[in-house]
Amino acid sequence: MDYMYTGNMIIVDLENREVQERSLDDEIIDRLLGGAAINNTLYREFQDKDPVIIGTGLFTSSMIPCSSMSVMTARSPINGKVMHAPIVNFMGAELKLAGFDFIVIHGRSDEPAYLWLHDEIADIVPAKDIWGKDTWKTVDYIRDEQGEERIQVVSIGQAGENKGTIAQFIVNYWSEGDKVGFGARLGEMQLKAIGTRGMGELEVADTESFFDLCVAAIEDARKRLGGDRGIRSLIPSYASLKNFDEIKHRDSACFGCPWPCRTFVKYNEPASVLKEGVEEPGVLIVDAPGYLAFLNAGFDAIESARLLELASRFGIEPINAATLIHGQKFENAKESLVNIASRKSDASSIISVEGACRSDVFSPFAPNGGDEITIALAYILGICPRYAAKIGIDIERVSEFIKVCADLDMDPSNLKALAKSLFT
Repeated sequence: MDYMYTGNMIIVDLENREVQERSLDDEIIDRLLGGAAINNTLYREFQDKDPVIIGTGLFTSSMIPCSSMSVMTARSPINGKVMHAPIVNFMGAELKLAGFDFIVIHGRSDEPAYLWLHDEIADIVPAKDIWGKDTWKTVDYIRDEQGEERIQVVSIGQAGENKGTIAQFIVNYWSEGDKVGFGARLGEMQLKAIGTRGMGELEVADTESFFDLCVAAIEDARKRLGGDRGIRSLIPSYASLKNFDEIKHRDSACFGCPWPCRTFVKYNEPASVLKEGVEEPGVLIVDAPGYLAFLNAGFDAIESARLLELASRFGIEPINAATLIHGQKFENAKESLVNIASRKSDASSIISVEGACRSDVFSPFAPNGGDEITIALAYILGICPRYAAKIGIDIERVSEFIKVCADLDMDPSNLKALAKSLFT
């Protein structure tokens, strides 16, 4: 593949501790583009091994607005169906720039391990020292061990290690889009974490046209977003919170995104302090529905932020957690989360996110809705589904982007057909 991909994928056999390299077939890119569509094909190929697939989209790590996402595809331990969960933040971009377009992981390691991906090299590293530790300590350990602060990490906490379906994977320190129990699936494999750092570059077919299209798309997105930002733009009812502004510090965005829909709150030092003065000043709220769940369970803005932090540390899906601790006093709720993480705790079902695209295919993540075609295209192209639902996807413009960045002809009708194929 000359453009947009590194051309590399790997098959990781945890049982035999082997990594097999495979070139990415041009034909599959021409036909399926990437992301969840290719993940599905790889899942079927390795289905008898019950694999976990991580794939990047065609646009992932490019200048195209919000091309931040990679996709995890696996059997959900909750309902047994093959589903897709988004990995946003900076993980997708780092993964592709480290030289990996798709990763197939299967088998069960005979001892805890983590996968370290860098410079087109994949290492299976012993993780006995971090098994039993929370996700925050896991991230710090891997960054210290590999000597790089900018390593992006997907990891599981104690909930995932205990294989409870209430577990979710965490991206760096924060709860994100896994609401289908993939944290438990990684626990079954004894895979504590996946860390990656990328220093590579991508080639595009028509650099000048691609740049001009990206600039136009970013300008258009900014006009349509206006002043919309932070978690209030996802769930307007937050505006009625009395003490939220006391802890709000800043809004921020994922890789390449013009919409800062995440909000960092501080509760261990004044929110007005611009420079972080304590080691753990607060929490970045990426999972807005998860935060809302704690609010709806009877906790105030500060208590809810602290509970979201605790759920992220233990790798517990926060909406399910909030349901279990609903109505408890704050101190009792904290103790309950400790107990949930310390045993095999199960989710009763895939949780519901109000306003999200509903299907048995995608982990519910975007509380601002979006139709199935829009969300499916986001998962194929590597665009954050929350952003796609907010802005919409102009299929004519996407077709033009595909031509100038990858020299592929994909007309709008074929794009719609490809998106619909994810539901069959």
